[in-house]
Formats: sequence, C-alpha cells, structure tokens
Amino acid sequence: MADVAGAAGRLGPVLRVHRRFRPLSWPARVWLHACGVAVSVVVCLALGEWWPAPVLAAAAVVTVSGYERLRPTPGLRSVRVHEGGLVLVSAGGSEEPLPWRAMEATEYSPGGPHGEYEHGRIWPAGADEPLVLAHLGGLGRLFRELEERLSPGLRAALHETLRAEGSVRFVRGRLTVTAGGLVHRPPHPLAATEAYRWPEVHSARASALGELEVRTHSAGLPLTFPVPNARAAAGFLEDLRTASTG
Repeated sequence: MADVAGAAGRLGPVLRVHRRFRPLSWPARVWLHACGVAVSVVVCLALGEWWPAPVLAAAAVVTVSGYERLRPTPGLRSVRVHEGGLVLVSAGGSEEPLPWRAMEATEYSPGGPHGEYEHGRIWPAGADEPLVLAHLGGLGRLFRELEERLSPGLRAALHETLRAEGSVRFVRGRLTVTAGGLVHRPPHPLAATEAYRWPEVHSARASALGELEVRTHSAGLPLTFPVPNARAAAGFLEDLRTASTG
C-alpha cells in the first residue's frame, strides 16, 4: 500500500478531480420528469398563469441531475488528474496510479439520445482489456486532455511502424496507410477496394465523434473510421500527405 501511495505521490501535484456519480435509470428519469410536469401544471392552474412552467421544468431537470451526482456509488469513486498521470480512487479509498507513459491508447464515446451514457476506454500498456470509465463528471474534458497528452507519442509510434513495416493498418485492415498513399477496403464484401495516392487526398482530421475522417478530391462524402486516438492518426496521415505534396 505504501508503494502505491508513493507512486501516486511521484505523479506530481493534483490538477483536477473527476468524481463518479450513479445515474438514475431511464424509467426513473421519465417518472421524475413526468412528476415535474404534473407539478408545473398544478401550480400554473392555481396561479391562473403559465409563465412558471418553463422555470419549474428547468428546476426539475437541475434537481434530477444534482441528485444523480449526490448518490453514493460503489466501485470507482473518482479519478484524479496529476501532472504526471491519473490516479484511480476506489470507493474503499485505495488508489491506483496510472502514469501518462503507461497508457497506449484511449477512446471516447459521447453517448446518444436514447439513454446511452457517455464512456471512455483507456488501454494500459501490457493489459489484455481496456479500462472503462463512465458516469464521471467532466468525462469529455478528461478524454480530450488524455488525447492531447498522448497524441505526440502515438503519432511518433505510427511513423516508426511505417518505417519498420512499410505500412500501418487501421480497423482490421479497412484502412491501410503506406508512404505512397492509402487503401480503403469497405466492410461490404461486394464493394470495390479504393486506392488513393497522397495528392488525391484532400485532408484528414478527427471528427467531433472521435472518428478518423479522410476526405479525397474525388469522393463527395468523407471516409470515416472508428479509430482510437483519431487525433494522432489524423496527424500521422497529414504528415504523410504534406510531405508527399510538398
């Protein structure tokens, strides 16, 4: 335990703390919001005016959100961001340090409109399974910072892989990158393989959804790939494109 505490101390000062909360189930949220609507209607009928309705509705949303963050939750209690890495704090108080250099990749999903919660994955070096983080306050900000910190090293590693192996494959070979261009193999078995030289590639960037987005001069729609650390991958492709086109 002392070794773990010492390792956490060596990560430097604490920059920020992301605390975990226990979200309400989707039926419970619907029920509470319905109660809020009913109370709003009763108040408006009693006053003979409808202006309090939006105020009460907003108050109900804030109350539900605040209640979720006050509920105790088992397992992970918080994630501390240190200058030198992360510290995962369990509900029992134990701490697990995770230095920046011990992370190989990250992936973030913002969730969706049908009850899917935002979550993120961290692949520690040498681990068989990723570490999944969810229901943390400021989770999007945390993973944006992780991507900024890890991107330079991951980008350099992609260049090294290209030099050593002659190509870099993404998404199980759907996208293959070489010094001369890229090859796109669509997931549909009847779709034709597409090859583009770097002068035919317009740009590469990380989309708002965290995917690698490649635009070519000939295709109307961009090619999108669910790539972990899309920012590093996009920078890698941009390096090759820029070097090729001068």
